[in-house]
Order: sequence, then structure tokens, then C-alpha cells
Amino acid sequence: MRLRRQLAVLAVSVAFVAVAGCSADVQGRGDPTLGTPGAPSASGVAPSSSTGAALPDSSAAPQLSLGPVPTGRAGGNATQVCADVTKATEKGTAAYVQQLTAVLQAQGKNDKPGEQAAEKRLGAVMATWALDLRRASATATDQQLKTTLSQMAGQIAKMTSNVATIDDAALGAIQDRLETLCPTS
Repeated sequence: MRLRRQLAVLAVSVAFVAVAGCSADVQGRGDPTLGTPGAPSASGVAPSSSTGAALPDSSAAPQLSLGPVPTGRAGGNATQVCADVTKATEKGTAAYVQQLTAVLQAQGKNDKPGEQAAEKRLGAVMATWALDLRRASATATDQQLKTTLSQMAGQIAKMTSNVATIDDAALGAIQDRLETLCPTS
């Protein structure tokens, strides 16, 4: 389904941008914490042993109760709601990656005002994306779809420029539910 691909693209893009941002940080001015595993770098991202960036742990169990697993497609106005969610996710994913890149670039240049401005824009992007999902949830006539979209909005609202705020396990479980609930286009 398109939504799963979009959220997978989000995860891969964030990982790529985070690694590139940390790599630019190390190459451009040196990382003062090199050799200190787990300590935050100048970019504010705690390095891991292999990539240099704190990437989301996809093996962690979701930290929210998702309720019963849907067994079939959502009814009512699900086709329209799912189309709206797909558009919101396309727009939100692109904007998130763009603003995350801006944050990391500002950090790489040690531009605190630029970083703060990019962080503020990133916060606005995430708030808008979560609001779009909440609106879709509010219009959904199928209760399972309504609940799933509300949970997705909650996960999106938690995301920041720290890629560790992305709960891969919860987003994956929500994606699985949306694949079941949303009719394919």
C-alpha cells in the first residue's frame, strides 16, 4: 500500500539525513566526542557503534495499546478518509525530511539561530501533519479507522529532529492496521 511505502521512505530518509548530517559534522569540524560511545555529538544526536547517529530501534515493542487487530477493510467513508491520509502523509513526510535536513545543516554550520528557526518550522510541520490526521480521524465513520488514525497522529506529534523520537515499532503496527483497514487504490 502507498501509505506503508511513504512511512518506510520517511524512516529511510530520516536515517540517511541523520547519518549524512553526522558525517558532515565529523568531516567539517571534527566531532569532539569521537571515541566516547553513546555521548551526544555536537549535532545533539547520540552516536551508535556503526552509523554515528541514534537511529530508531525497530525491534522495540510499541509503547501504546493499539487494541484488537482489525480483520477486514474499514467501512463507511474509508475510501475518502484513506485518500486524505495518504495525501497528508505524502506532504508531511516530504516536509519533515526537508526541515530535518535544515536542522542538521544548521547544526553542521554551528548556526544556532538557523537551527532554532529550522526546529521551529519542523515543530509546525509535525503539528500540521498530526492535525491533518486528527481531522481525518474525526471524519472517519469506521471506529477502528478512527482510532488507528488518532494513534498515528499521536505518534507523528511526538516526532522531533531527534530521530530517536520515531517509534518504529508503533508506527509499523499502525501501518499494518491501516493496510488492513484502508482499501487499496
